[in-house]
Amino acid sequence: MPVTMQEIEQLDTEEKIKLAEKLWESIESDRSQPLTNVQKELLEKRLNEHKLNPSSGKPWTAVKNKYSL
Repeated sequence: MPVTMQEIEQLDTEEKIKLAEKLWESIESDRSQPLTNVQKELLEKRLNEHKLNPSSGKPWTAVKNKYSL
C-alpha cells in the first residue's frame, strides 16, 4: 500500500523517526554484502602494515578535511 508525502508529513515526530529508522534498516540490508576474498586479503594486508608502522597512517580528521567529508 503506497504512502503519499502528505500522509508522511502528517505523522508526528516520533512516527517520522520510526519510519526513517525502518527505511534505513531496509536500505542497509539491501546493501549488505559479504566481503570477497580479495577484499579480506587487502584489509588484512593493510592492518598488518599498520601494526608494523602505526605512525604511517593519517588521522580521520585529515582525511575528512582533504576530501570534504
